[in-house]
Amino acid sequence: MDDIPNTSFDDMTRTRNIQMLKTIIPYMQEAQKKQFAILIKYMELENTIQVFSQEDKVMAMCSAGDKGNNTLSLLNDLRQFFNEKDQESLDMLINMLSMMETYESIFT
Repeated sequence: MDDIPNTSFDDMTRTRNIQMLKTIIPYMQEAQKKQFAILIKYMELENTIQVFSQEDKVMAMCSAGDKGNNTLSLLNDLRQFFNEKDQESLDMLINMLSMMETYESIFT
């Protein structure tokens, strides 16, 4: 399976204990795996609810910071999840949007 990078949301809602529990699943008996996996997902949901109940963490997670053009920042952040071929297409789109932004700043 591909290595999927962590997002800031992952970093805030996933714990070391949950990761350890996920590691145990392949070693369990077949009959227990499903219930254990559901329990782990429930624990992740509880962590998510807890994070969203803490206003300072929500604000930090929901803020893109000062990244300038949000569309370009979003596309650049999403780039890590694309395969190489799709990254090339995305790069063309990013370059086109960047050129349009430059054009607008010069002529407006």
